[in-house]
Amino acid sequence: MPVKDEAAAAKRAADRAERVAGGLAELTEWLRDQVRVGLAAASRNGPAAVAARMVDAQAKGVAGVLRAVPGIQASGDGWPAPLLREYAMLHLLARAHERMDTLPPGLAATVRSRIGYTTSRQEVLSRPVVTDHWGVLGVRDLTDGEVPGRRIWVRGRDTGRPAMLLTFSSGPGGWQDPGTARLRPGTEFHAGLHFYPGQPPMRALIGVRHGDPARAKPPGPGGGIDALLAGYAAGVERDPWLTVWPALLDGTPVPPADMPVPPGGTPVPPGEARDAWRFADRTGAAVPLLTHDSLWTLLAVSGGHPVTIAGEWHPEGLLPLTVWSDAEAVAL
Repeated sequence: MPVKDEAAAAKRAADRAERVAGGLAELTEWLRDQVRVGLAAASRNGPAAVAARMVDAQAKGVAGVLRAVPGIQASGDGWPAPLLREYAMLHLLARAHERMDTLPPGLAATVRSRIGYTTSRQEVLSRPVVTDHWGVLGVRDLTDGEVPGRRIWVRGRDTGRPAMLLTFSSGPGGWQDPGTARLRPGTEFHAGLHFYPGQPPMRALIGVRHGDPARAKPPGPGGGIDALLAGYAAGVERDPWLTVWPALLDGTPVPPADMPVPPGGTPVPPGEARDAWRFADRTGAAVPLLTHDSLWTLLAVSGGHPVTIAGEWHPEGLLPLTVWSDAEAVAL
């Protein structure tokens, strides 16, 4: 029986690889058509049908990228540049899949993940364990996918290693992993984490827990803007499709230029967008803050003074998730 099971599993894997390869070949031709006729004209062709084809080809990761195209097209002036960038990255992914057998194992695993291949929980938990006291830095609910999810950023107290936990909704008010979904900033848990294959290793599952979550001390000094960008650049070097990176920073939130700058605050330098929020570190380097209602909470907690924040770095800017006020973690 085991021999038959292995043979059946191998056939299923081969069949899926063939479907994915066929779907990505169609995607490559479609991308060429978009560039050939011009993005303005190509936008009328609608990527929805191609996304549906990618679902049929079992390349759901690619389908998710294509579903986001209408949002890029509706983003206002300058939309062709980010759209062309997304198309270029999809083309790179398709070419990488063609060369899968020649890629280093870590990069091959990343390509598979980006395309939409899944790794079973059992397989992840069989990988090496990293045991530490993991402090919860930030939590973000993901509501723009087919299934709502929750992304949780943690960092090891002793190892200093970052990790990302991800769980999805199992129905109204429920989660696939309730214990993970209940984690909140300002707490820590003692457990072993098992990291998914891929590079850089970031997503993980909780294995053996050695106790319940408990109140944690503040994470200590964060870094600066230069260190954040250098870390993200190193991540992109290993995963060209990387679009989110954990951030732990010290600095001051700076409101738009048409608002009064609090005493000690950092004014907007000449030439920068005057309607944008920014976060400036102690060297004066600053990055844009992705706007949402909780920026007012961030400003109120800081009072115009330096604070430590945790969040996500995206190519468009920094999304703050948590700010520490004295020893208290305030979710944003």
